[in-house]
Amino acid sequence: MAATVANKGVDAVTMRGIATELGVDPMALYRHFRDKNSLLAAFVDDVFAGIEAPRQSGIEGVKELARQYYRVLNAHPGLVHIALDYALDSPHQLLMGERMYRHMLDAGYDIETAIMLFSGLQRFVLGSALMYPKRTDPNDPTAWNRVRGLFRALDPEQFPTVRMVNEHIPTISQDEVFDRWLDRIFDYPENSAG
Repeated sequence: MAATVANKGVDAVTMRGIATELGVDPMALYRHFRDKNSLLAAFVDDVFAGIEAPRQSGIEGVKELARQYYRVLNAHPGLVHIALDYALDSPHQLLMGERMYRHMLDAGYDIETAIMLFSGLQRFVLGSALMYPKRTDPNDPTAWNRVRGLFRALDPEQFPTVRMVNEHIPTISQDEVFDRWLDRIFDYPENSAG
């Protein structure tokens, strides 16, 4: 289902198409789900059930949850599109939010800062998950070489700055980029606890 969404969009998902994928009669799905929306919501919740309680406490626990969230979204291309519309009342999505807020408050953040951090983390994780899978294997360090080659081919008179910066693009994986920026979110003084 997530692959269909990734390739064709959420509107391409139909009860009949899902039934065909599963090798069952479409009416069998209707015995369990009232419509496509309830099936999509159940799918999102089932995937988010794989996000485990963090082993670490405080902000490290929040980061661990954010990494799991990001990896779950990347493991199911197209899921982010479904999650944006169908995860609001997902019990497992809510549980992840509960855990993140609890860890932030336990680390000494006030409620307003915790809300701002949670909102920023949501946008960061969802944006990262939307962007990275579009670039072949998101953890392929050689992807940067392809980016460099693309930028080197640009007209040097029209894009001198992009070409100059291009030579300094790191050769790190998308997971490393994600982790570095995840750390930076909590590095700013206004985001510090206490």
